[in-house]
Amino acid sequence: MAHAQLPITSLPLWETLNNVTFTNTRITAIPGKGFGLVSIGSESSSQTDGNGKPLISVPHGLVLHVEAVEEYAKQDRNFRLLLDAVGHQTARGDILLFLLVQLVLGLRQPDEDLASLPTPWTEYVRFLPADVPLPTLWTDAERLLLQGTSLESAVGAKLIALEAEFDQLREHSSDIPFWQAAFWDRTSGPELRHWFLVDAWYRSRCLDLPRYGPSMVPCIDMVNHSDKPNAYYEEASTTPVASDDVGVVLLVRPQQTISASDEITISYCGSKEDDAGAGSGDGNSGLKPASEMLFSYGFIDPASTRHSLVLPFQPFPDDPLAKAKLHVFGAPVPRLEIECLGVDDEDDSDDNNEAEGNINPSGKVRWTCPFVHLMCVNEEDGIDFRLRQETDGSTQLRMFWQDEDITDRARDFEMFSSQHTMAPIFRLRVVTVLQEVIESHLERMQAVGAEKDDHCGSGDDDNDDDDNAAHNDADMEDESSSLDDDIRSVVAKQAALLRDIESRILSAALEALEAEVSFKPTSE
Repeated sequence: MAHAQLPITSLPLWETLNNVTFTNTRITAIPGKGFGLVSIGSESSSQTDGNGKPLISVPHGLVLHVEAVEEYAKQDRNFRLLLDAVGHQTARGDILLFLLVQLVLGLRQPDEDLASLPTPWTEYVRFLPADVPLPTLWTDAERLLLQGTSLESAVGAKLIALEAEFDQLREHSSDIPFWQAAFWDRTSGPELRHWFLVDAWYRSRCLDLPRYGPSMVPCIDMVNHSDKPNAYYEEASTTPVASDDVGVVLLVRPQQTISASDEITISYCGSKEDDAGAGSGDGNSGLKPASEMLFSYGFIDPASTRHSLVLPFQPFPDDPLAKAKLHVFGAPVPRLEIECLGVDDEDDSDDNNEAEGNINPSGKVRWTCPFVHLMCVNEEDGIDFRLRQETDGSTQLRMFWQDEDITDRARDFEMFSSQHTMAPIFRLRVVTVLQEVIESHLERMQAVGAEKDDHCGSGDDDNDDDDNAAHNDADMEDESSSLDDDIRSVVAKQAALLRDIESRILSAALEALEAEVSFKPTSE
């Protein structure tokens, strides 16, 4: 059953009933952006003091965090049974479970009993968009646009994880008669796409608050992103305007003026002092990789991104020691991290520069991949694996290098290989492998880009407004017009931007590696 939405014009009534205070502001539709917060009143209305009256004040009882979920469980014994059976693993899991129950309450038919006690969130989730443009909610055809990018494997893994979570929810809740009836015996019960949706809400709207931890804050979560924000959010307990009932407030940034009709924005790359921005000048502080922005928010703001990426990294398929190396290396799984530290911001004012902030080929490229050093040695070089009998009768796989047990230092293998007489050859192997991995990703990425460019052009247009508000895209049909039956133009544009940014990073990394190869030893 479809997620039943309420018109945004009904939100003021919800605000009044739940003591959410708006000061000279309101949530409204913004062309190209879905919903957002704008200033209202006369043109002379302005605020310049960051400690002034909050633009929005949200009572602490409305802030959704893991403790709030626990409080709800104390009031609703049926939800307590569900939480005890499925939850108590992560804050995210408990919040998603709560959101799903509220969503199901809104899906029920008039003749069906309530599945749980209603809360203000039961109504509020009906203001949230049913279509969130996060990659986990893209069509299969749209996800193909991510081929070769760092998001290709990340999104695939996330989809598998979400399906596993939903299967676990179904399995454990089916053992509880009440929830078997409320969830699975009803036509209005939850479906897999509802679990995907509440996960998308959480990822695109979650704030990390010092007191509450991961939290969702109604109304403030509808404020759009900007790389030049004029407001920031903060827990009320840390502000001069705090009261016993206020939980989170939205404040004007220091030295900022907001006039009538101005849109009020925050930065999704930080909050409090970082978001208030008091001229810290820290170049990469709080910035997110383009892939992380697209994964979490459904859009990329080039002006707010770090020029970095993370790629999955696999051992040689024909390496007889591959399984042993992976076992000793342990978690997290091997990956290749690349960051370009030389970024030219001279073109920031150029509206036509989609990838704002060009990679400077002469800048420093930093890569990290501890596993590749272990991957590029074999038995002939001095690596060895042995089973050791423990006193309790169990056996443990141990790794030896030059007959020294270095099992507990597997992630520092570069330190050991660099001290070997064959260190230059080991290094050449490493660089060659990295070149092959990067070239493979580049080729696949460019192949997808060429195919789509032939179909629809470069993806640039004159209206970039949708880039900074994708998590509020409830009514963006015009911007989401299809390039074909399964690919929306707004999605194609963001995927093209990701490919452009990441191809620049990979190309810069290749240049750096090629420069290193030019100093390779003459023989092996």
